[in-house]
Amino acid sequence: MANYYSYKRISTDSEKQNFARQEKALERYAKENSVEFLVEFTEEKSAKNFEDRKEFNKLDKIVQAGDYVVFKDVSRFSREAENGYKKYMEWLQRGINIVFIDNPTISTDYIRQMMNTAEQQDLVTKTALEGTIKLLLIVELDRA
Repeated sequence: MANYYSYKRISTDSEKQNFARQEKALERYAKENSVEFLVEFTEEKSAKNFEDRKEFNKLDKIVQAGDYVVFKDVSRFSREAENGYKKYMEWLQRGINIVFIDNPTISTDYIRQMMNTAEQQDLVTKTALEGTIKLLLIVELDRA
């Protein structure tokens, strides 16, 4: 059975940020999908990198194939395109399901559907779709 984890993050350098919108979105997701979060990770840390984020690193160590990690949006995951893409692909390859409530087209379910579609195509179409998938992820991560 899959475990569900939530992750909330705000930057420490902003007095205007709080967890309220993230909490509401995650509560609504849990209710609408009849899930209970096993552990809810929360931290006040910049998303510039993953190394300095203690709670994220705890999550990274315990999450396993088939588990779900739910974020309100992609900017809670990362604000850096290159390392964000690498971590995303690492989790995808590990079989971890990532849900971005506000960015469903880069949640892993959708990306896996696109990858499966690409696998069924001829070489040219497959290559084009794979490039489109990578570009979609990088643009969304960079935009965050």
